[in-house]
Amino acid sequence: MGLCRNGLGLLIVAGTTLPMPAMSSDMVVEVYPNRPIKLVVGFPPGGGADVVARHIAMYMTEDLGQKVIIDNRPGALGNIAAAAVARSDADGYTVYLAVRPVALHKAMYSNVDYDFAEDLVPVGMVVRVPYVLVMGKHVAATTLQDALMLARGRPGAYTCASPGPSSTNHFLCEDLQKKAAVTLAHVPYNGEIPALVDVIGGRADFAVTSVVAALPYIASDSVRAMAVFADTRVSAVASVPHMKELGYGDAQAQGWCAIMAPTGTPAHAISRLNQSINAALTNAVVRKKLVQLGYVLPAAHNTPEVLETFLIEDTEKWTEILQQRRTPD
Repeated sequence: MGLCRNGLGLLIVAGTTLPMPAMSSDMVVEVYPNRPIKLVVGFPPGGGADVVARHIAMYMTEDLGQKVIIDNRPGALGNIAAAAVARSDADGYTVYLAVRPVALHKAMYSNVDYDFAEDLVPVGMVVRVPYVLVMGKHVAATTLQDALMLARGRPGAYTCASPGPSSTNHFLCEDLQKKAAVTLAHVPYNGEIPALVDVIGGRADFAVTSVVAALPYIASDSVRAMAVFADTRVSAVASVPHMKELGYGDAQAQGWCAIMAPTGTPAHAISRLNQSINAALTNAVVRKKLVQLGYVLPAAHNTPEVLETFLIEDTEKWTEILQQRRTPD
């Protein structure tokens, strides 16, 4: 994965009007952007990634002076959309909201016809996505320690739901079992909401989901939130302890959403888009809404280079986990 540094055969004015020095008559001045930008999302409308995209697009539109239009192309955990963007024109007018499963496509799928690391370049991180362990109210426990004690007494009798095999949720459940010396039966679902519905209905005992998906059910007291998989508390569920304070400090991970562009996108476009992402994330209304929804905002130093380093390290870490712990679908 390399950040492009294309030479320019024209003079670029990134979203502003500046006085220009004398120039030859054949010099072309282009303002970027000068038409709408398409932000492709690999999940259906209303899902977590779509909600993030729509919030950030609204304020990027204001900052850029051009509409940022959401294009939902669901399927294959975001890989259908990613492949489409990878094949699109590298002109700064088509970008993609990426999530971790897309970066891991080589380890998860054998028939994906693009390369995330080679065909897409980083623009900027948008949010981190914390996870939480929830428990059905039918389980006779009120704390994580009580629940683990029950599970130790009946190995394999209690279930842990996830949105699918080899998901981050699934591996966090596996990690917790290892560290707590318990055995839970994994039950895969087609998404986080179906898993939560079965936990509420007593058909599954535990689930690892994003805080974003679980928040309405936690707020309505439909499930018990046992712990967040983090080393600090999450603002949206501040009363819920984190794994580190409960003695399971290594059982932690966060998902993420980041904007990517096709490889070859001009450097001026990458820079302007990154500037716009950060402008949106400093907006008090955007920040408040995303935190209320259960997201964690990225660090202040949110550059394409920082994102590139993060993606390399994150992909290496989770590819190794997939190779070591892959389970049958």
